[in-house]
Amino acid sequence: MQWTQDDAAAQCSVEVHVDDRSGVCVVAVVGEMDVEYEPDIELALETRPLRLRLVLDVTRLEFADSTMLNILIRTRRRHDMRLLGPIPKQLHELLRVSGTLGHFQVCGSLEEACAP
Repeated sequence: MQWTQDDAAAQCSVEVHVDDRSGVCVVAVVGEMDVEYEPDIELALETRPLRLRLVLDVTRLEFADSTMLNILIRTRRRHDMRLLGPIPKQLHELLRVSGTLGHFQVCGSLEEACAP
């Protein structure tokens, strides 16, 4: 299954790729994320099959504000979630300054993120 929420005029898009064979759902946030796109990201994270591991791909995220930080924290509290990196510099700094960087499992490859 593949689902993409994208607006031609938008600065942010959300892509969802579900792989039942590997038991993983990858949600990629692309572009500049702010409060305007929170519903799209929340929808993608909450409508995925719950039996699958959640991997949040942030490699193509160009900007994230405190809204994204809140989404990450809420999602991490509710689900076993791994971040697919490398984490972009701006998001890394946001996580570092907020003291939350160590709360997320960051994986350097999709294979690592899918591993048990």
